[in-house]
Amino acid sequence: MNILVFTLSTYTSELITNTPTYLRQCGKGKYHYETIQVNVQTNGVYSFNSNDTNITYGYIYENDFDPSNPTNNLLAESSISCRRYHFKFGTYLKINKTYILVVTTFEPYVQGEFSLFVIGPNNVSLNRTCKYF
Repeated sequence: MNILVFTLSTYTSELITNTPTYLRQCGKGKYHYETIQVNVQTNGVYSFNSNDTNITYGYIYENDFDPSNPTNNLLAESSISCRRYHFKFGTYLKINKTYILVVTTFEPYVQGEFSLFVIGPNNVSLNRTCKYF
């Protein structure tokens, strides 16, 4: 009998006035965003979830994120459904790869706090990569 064990990693931050912005594809304005490097210790499927009072949207990229070309290196993205104000998506990640998680909002110009929860076969490290003042 195989028993599956999952671990939870968390991250909390805030999109503020000084947070970088970009023009998201098909967007209606500038979107505040934060980039977070995701490092995994075990190959496997990881689920990314957010929890906040704003409607957040998430993307994960392999290697790097270019805000001037947001479809380049895109691995997976969240979807929004009625009455769901946070994102949730899963994807297969490998060790020794660089992944960048982009947290933004569904609507432009929105700011606020957010929390991330990553569930997978092992802990992940989550480190902000963009610096702002």
